[in-house]
Amino acid sequence: MIRENYKFYLSFENSLCSEYITEKLYKNSLKNDLLPIVMGASIEEYERVAPPYSFIHVDQFESPGKLADYLKYLDKNDTAYNEYFAWHGHGIIHDYDAQPQCAMCLLGHTSHSFGPYWVPRVARWWNDGCNGRKLRWNP
Repeated sequence: MIRENYKFYLSFENSLCSEYITEKLYKNSLKNDLLPIVMGASIEEYERVAPPYSFIHVDQFESPGKLADYLKYLDKNDTAYNEYFAWHGHGIIHDYDAQPQCAMCLLGHTSHSFGPYWVPRVARWWNDGCNGRKLRWNP
C-alpha cells in the first residue's frame, strides 16, 4: 500500500551522529520498497550497513534544491529510480526487533568483516559522538 502512494522516505535523524543509523531506514523504507533519503551518519557509515546503492544521502548534493531536482528526475524516470532496488536480488534484510540480544550474538559469531573495534574513552565517544558531523548545506 505504501509503495503505491509514495516513492521516497525521508530518513532524517534529529542529530548528526557518527555511527548511528535508525532502524527506520530498514523498517519504514527498505522493507516497504521506498527509496530512503538519509541524513545523520556519514555516507561511508551508511554504505557499511545498507544494501549497495539503496539510499540517497543528502551530502551527495550541494543544496536542498539540487536534491529536489534529482528526486524530481527519479520520479519521472522509472529506469533510474528502479536501479536503487537492484540489491533485492542479492540479499535480504533481517528484522531482529523481537530479540535484539540475539542479533548482537549473531553478529559476534558471524561478522568477520568488521574486525575488532576499540574505543579508548567510551564516555567521550558516547557523549560527543553527535558533535563532530556537520551538514554539508549551510542553512
